[in-house]
Amino acid sequence: MHRISTLSSALALVLVAVAFALPASGQETDADVELAPQLEWPSFPDALEAAKESERIVLVDVWSRTCGWCRRQQTEVYTQPDLQGYILDTFELGRLDIDQDSDTLSYRGYTMSSQMLSAGFGATATPTTVFLEPDGTYITRLQGFHAYEDFYNVLRFIGSESFREMDFEQFMTAEENSEGK
Repeated sequence: MHRISTLSSALALVLVAVAFALPASGQETDADVELAPQLEWPSFPDALEAAKESERIVLVDVWSRTCGWCRRQQTEVYTQPDLQGYILDTFELGRLDIDQDSDTLSYRGYTMSSQMLSAGFGATATPTTVFLEPDGTYITRLQGFHAYEDFYNVLRFIGSESFREMDFEQFMTAEENSEGK
């Protein structure tokens, strides 16, 4: 009898948890947000070439075909319309496959594989987002999966070139202060 009572209590807790997890009527859910199509990722050399002409910062997606977090970043974060619009207006895009060790890339006078270049950028796991100056000079990297809002904040910090004048914490404080006005 005690076992049935415990099971009933556990089931009731699960049902309550599910009820609270469901959105209230009228609230927007992720399913209500129309996502943008997935981004097209040019090759790393194409990104550097485009950046020379556009003078935009290069956003390099270091990924792996076997990386579940990479797929999640692509489908949940990079498909958010405002974030994607900002990326396409602000950056040149490129991609490196961290597992690719048989290709040949030229970067800043060196010839190496995508795997070696990824390691040179400090990508020890995937996904990693690397930011480069238009001339290919390394700026910084962001390792791991990051949810939409956090990722968008970093993109705006780098894309606005605020990193040249302040650290990220100062940037976020300035953003909060400007929103409060």
